Amino acid sequence: MILFGGLLLATAVSAAPAKAPAVLATVNGVAIRRTEMMDRAWREYGRAVLNERVDEILTTQAAAGLGVKPDAQEVEARLKRIQSQFPDEAAFSARLAADGTNLQGLRSQIETQNLRENLVAKAKNIQVTDAEVKGFFDANKERLASPEAVHLRNVQVNTEKEANDFLAAIKTGADFAKLASQVSLDNTTKGRGGDVGFVPRGTLLPEIEKAAFALKPGEVAGPVKTKFGYHVLKAEESRPAKPAVFEEIKVDLRRTMTADKITKAWPDYLQELRAKATIVLGK
Repeated sequence: MILFGGLLLATAVSAAPAKAPAVLATVNGVAIRRTEMMDRAWREYGRAVLNERVDEILTTQAAAGLGVKPDAQEVEARLKRIQSQFPDEAAFSARLAADGTNLQGLRSQIETQNLRENLVAKAKNIQVTDAEVKGFFDANKERLASPEAVHLRNVQVNTEKEANDFLAAIKTGADFAKLASQVSLDNTTKGRGGDVGFVPRGTLLPEIEKAAFALKPGEVAGPVKTKFGYHVLKAEESRPAKPAVFEEIKVDLRRTMTADKITKAWPDYLQELRAKATIVLGK
């Protein structure tokens, strides 16, 4: 969810109107003028934004000099991974619109990020060897294993009576997801019919976890009382713990390790570009 938020923040700024009115608002007859707000914005944020723009130009120039371009396939893969975090296309589009951007704006931000990564990797000859990947796997095998998990639905209500009424409706044939979308107080999952997704053991509230992992697929349990209210749970699917298999995750490991090296190398490389550049500040 970090990549997504950062991209949308950058895009939302660029989505502002190119020409705002001279008077942005009046408060009891007192005008708030565009020039006043621009001056305030410059005082508070101007240097940071200017430095960002300088870095963008230096990055673009360095990339052109080394013949580096974004990887189109990687850009699309990342875009799809972001989209997969949303239950459907409508929810994804709504999030983009709420943040003042669109699909093309998000793709442009991913391209910029990927260009920077490819530039640093080439300029600093950043690579991750097979031996490094295997060594990391061997040292972190237990942490890389997949824990037992359950695909869970949850409805949250205020009272035990409401929870029991929900249970009674389910037992008489009501659709859990449809009913959860109508009555659940959990706004995070309400729009998805209470769908929490796969949840690994050790990440839920203790009282929820005890009930959830005792369920077989298709079973319903509750009411379960927590500090948030009363819950009714449904297990859609269970997934047993699975040890990490090197051949299955080595590609992802290499990607993660490469990204880590690039992230660590970026500040020093950027300083190198700045040191070589002629940057003249306006007066």
